[in-house]
Amino acid sequence: MRAIAALAVLTTHAAFFSGVVVGGNAALRPYLARLDVGVTIFFLISGFLLYRPFARANLRGESAPRGVPYAWRRLLRIVPAYWLALTVSVIWLGSKGVFTPTGIPTFYLFGQTYQTATIAGGLNQAWTLCIEITFYVFLPVWALVMRSLRAREPRSRLRLELGGLAVLFVASIVAKLLVLSAQGSRPVHSTGALINLPMFLDQFAVGMAIAVMSVWWEDREELPRLLRPLDRFPVLAWLLALVPFIVVSRGIGLRGFISDPVSHRQYIEEHLLYTAVAFFLLLPAVFGNQQRGFLRRHVLANRVLLWLGLISYGIYLWHQTVFDQLQRWHFDAASVIHPYIGWELAALGGAVVLAAISYYALERPALSLKRLIPDRRATVREEAIAEPAPLAPQPVPAAGERA
Repeated sequence: MRAIAALAVLTTHAAFFSGVVVGGNAALRPYLARLDVGVTIFFLISGFLLYRPFARANLRGESAPRGVPYAWRRLLRIVPAYWLALTVSVIWLGSKGVFTPTGIPTFYLFGQTYQTATIAGGLNQAWTLCIEITFYVFLPVWALVMRSLRAREPRSRLRLELGGLAVLFVASIVAKLLVLSAQGSRPVHSTGALINLPMFLDQFAVGMAIAVMSVWWEDREELPRLLRPLDRFPVLAWLLALVPFIVVSRGIGLRGFISDPVSHRQYIEEHLLYTAVAFFLLLPAVFGNQQRGFLRRHVLANRVLLWLGLISYGIYLWHQTVFDQLQRWHFDAASVIHPYIGWELAALGGAVVLAAISYYALERPALSLKRLIPDRRATVREEAIAEPAPLAPQPVPAAGERA
């Protein structure tokens, strides 16, 4: 799923650099422009993977992951590769405003989204990383709050967990409405007030809710009746994801142009429809027998896709730099195939090479340092706390219907 999210983001950026979102094919343009839904997929994945160990501890009354090892792992996973990509990209491209007394703390300490003028500076795609970092800080605090709420039996703890996440979801929607109302009736303008964790907390909350339900159902002999068809025919979930994707692409008035004005209503609709797309895409990867269905066995378990998922953080970090360099080389003039396909393939090839170097030379060695601050409370090896993720699909429980 990380690979799919990274490829979606790269594909929508290829549409920008190839000119599709300026003119291009009117039939494809609205869909290519909306593949930035990959960002939402990343947010739901983070909510699911990172909250699951905490949800397990809360629902089962077990020891929760310790804060210091958790923070240490997050730092190793994110910071070294980001600092390398930022430094090399700024020097390589000669970007301005980073190596300055204010730019260094702003960009190296994930502060670029807090000022409108710096949102697109440095690695401009790193605005999503700034949101992820604040979520990393928020998550154990939220888990501690939920753990402090008293519940007599497991079902009560489940209701508290889901109720709390519902509050986060609604609060995030309300926060967006308040920020949008302060902009008046004009089209939405992306400012620091709109690019921060509270504006996206509803999407993280959906991923966290999936984590809660996956823990709750994993010891049941079978999934709830509503999910059983999706277990047997996992492609149904992706067909359900296709519906909101078509609606957000063609049904709310967005044309896919880079200069499209976005109304307040369209902004909220796009945000919620993206959340629905990511939700349905994730379901087959979380629930049901992972050896059942063509989608799971031949798509999500495809070794090329698994490897791309393994290096997906590097693809995210480096692909924009590759696009920028291709543009400086006037890549269109050298393209012998359709410009969009040329941009997509060239950027993908360059990003994969740089991502692989980043992963094997820096990210993986850095992650090995997690043993310096071990979490001795962690009792389940296959949880997200065991990084890096394995390259092969993990065995499913004996009862094929379990989550």
